[in-house]
Amino acid sequence: MKVAVVTGVTSGIGKAIAAKLLGAGMQVVGLGRRCDRLEATVSRFGPSFMPVCADLASRTGRRRALALLREQLPRVDFIINNAAECVFETPLKLEADRFAQLLEVNLLAGIELIQTLAPALPADGHVLSISSVTARHVAHERFTPYALTKTALERFNEGLRLELAPRGIKVSLIVPGLVDTPIYDKVEGFESTRAALSKHVPAWLSADDVADAALWMLTRPAAVVASELVLLPRFQAR
Repeated sequence: MKVAVVTGVTSGIGKAIAAKLLGAGMQVVGLGRRCDRLEATVSRFGPSFMPVCADLASRTGRRRALALLREQLPRVDFIINNAAECVFETPLKLEADRFAQLLEVNLLAGIELIQTLAPALPADGHVLSISSVTARHVAHERFTPYALTKTALERFNEGLRLELAPRGIKVSLIVPGLVDTPIYDKVEGFESTRAALSKHVPAWLSADDVADAALWMLTRPAAVVASELVLLPRFQAR
């Protein structure tokens, strides 16, 4: 049975990816910050799902969780680096401490996850990270801090692909556009912009759309690497 480690499984894209992988007969180790939601997820997902409660924004907390994974997982076939948070503020108005917190969750936690688990990847292993189209085009100045973290993640992914290629390990990236997930419900100041965006793009991607893409990329033939997939809702031009 293939083993996949997925971050951010208590809601949104991470939860949808975990469900797709379980449905494909894999064992899923899911990391999430909300312990209560993780427990509810266990009852829904069944015995092939292993929950790990960890606040990825905390270096101490995530290192404790990663040490547990390193000890309990001699082999990891898939690493899905999904967990992220979003802010909607301009580069000059977002305080440095908030920038640092955003970098911890969106960039450094993923890097540390991959560094920890990469030695456990077999020759046909796969690392998949979730980016954002904001890394390619900042449509609004208040998306800049979030875009910065995703741009850095993409550059890390490029170097990781070069480093892991000699081992035969695949490295991929999904670059979604607007996705209707709970991540935006917690973004202060985004309400009016969300309403304006919805007039131009009435139907956003669903978490299942991204999860379908993730499963497709992870299950390509051994000789094929789907290295990058940009996924947009129909009326979003970029």
